[in-house]
Amino acid sequence: MLNVHRLILLRELDSRGSLASVARAHEISPAAVSQQLALLEKEVGINLTERVGRRMLLTPMGKKLARRADQVVGVLESAEAEVDAARSEVHGTVRLASFGSFAVSYFAEILHRMKSSYPEVTVEFALLEPAAAISSLIGRRIDVAITDEFSGRPQPVDTEMNSFHLFRDYIVAYAPWPVATVQELAEVPWVFETGGTTAAEWALSTCRRAGFEPRVSYESSDLRFHHDLVQAGMAAAFLPDMVFDNGINPIARPSHAIEWPAEVSSQLYRDVHALTRRGAQLRPATKALLDYTIQVTAP
Repeated sequence: MLNVHRLILLRELDSRGSLASVARAHEISPAAVSQQLALLEKEVGINLTERVGRRMLLTPMGKKLARRADQVVGVLESAEAEVDAARSEVHGTVRLASFGSFAVSYFAEILHRMKSSYPEVTVEFALLEPAAAISSLIGRRIDVAITDEFSGRPQPVDTEMNSFHLFRDYIVAYAPWPVATVQELAEVPWVFETGGTTAAEWALSTCRRAGFEPRVSYESSDLRFHHDLVQAGMAAAFLPDMVFDNGINPIARPSHAIEWPAEVSSQLYRDVHALTRRGAQLRPATKALLDYTIQVTAP
């Protein structure tokens, strides 16, 4: 019988396109991925991969087997859900990952409701940016991933996942002091999220669409830090409503909201989604966590 873990690695190589990407998603070395795929080829007795330049691609037979791996994973997820559903008590471990501002705003309430209703379920949490959360979800290290999708930057649709839209999070840019025109913002220091992230690229493109090049003086993934710099009069920042609209530890909105051209202001938002592997949401513990996530974040 073919090794399921190796089949999953083959499927991952087909979707991700490189050994390094597969290795990062599964937190193993590229050499370990290559070794497992070599063992899979030995099991089937047919070449499943081939080198094209520096890239390793799947052969036609490799692609067929990768598609079968999708079916195998779906069957396993459904089987796990059926076994769990047959038990009288909802139990087990369910794992959630989200980015920081979502965790600060919502996770404590989600955890409280889970503990009150399902004391036999252990909820684990990981603080992960959306790309890393998706990789962990595909790699079966988490069960629910909270991700965001900025306006004009749609995330690729993955057929292996179910996506549940939670809410639209509107974003306001604040200046550290009053500014008369958008052009003046080119002279103001800005704080962005870490360079190379979708959030940072979106913020940069927003400034450029408004007609200026921002002077990025500070970088941090902590939006509370962004808020504090604005309040201290040190930097301008894009701050989503999620930072303010929570009852756990509310903070004041800064005074100097930036007025943007209409074509820019209409695009100042991100959509927040909950993702599960297809079929995994049928497992009672995962379904309960997903249901409470939807309830807690409902308008």
